[in-house]
Amino acid sequence: MSKYEELRTVFSDERFLIEALRDLGYNPEVSGDGLSLYGYLGDERPEKAQVVIRRRQLDSASNDVGFARDANGVYRALISEYDCGIGFNDAWLGRVAQTYKERQTMAVARSKGYRFLGRQVVETPAGKKVQLRFAVR
Repeated sequence: MSKYEELRTVFSDERFLIEALRDLGYNPEVSGDGLSLYGYLGDERPEKAQVVIRRRQLDSASNDVGFARDANGVYRALISEYDCGIGFNDAWLGRVAQTYKERQTMAVARSKGYRFLGRQVVETPAGKKVQLRFAVR
């Protein structure tokens, strides 16, 4: 049985977290009361999370991945040691965070009356950077 690790995130808005996970190809289950996480053998674990990616969406030997809201309203990622080792690690959480931030930025821009023109990935000396382009209506 693989131990779950708790990883800090910056996610505080459930809507953008769910949208980001869907954009990345997952179909998360959501419950305000929290859902039990299950291990690779189908065993119910004591960990609970409000947003859960079930193991069948990951790898044949994976455990569920969860996002549990803490007392401050910020989600903590619950990821097993095994799943961290096969790619559901800080880099994966970075992709989720990037998509989350894009969704959040687009919603704020729309609420202020901006029109979305497009998304572009630009190579910089520090690495790849995503630019979202907007115009005033």
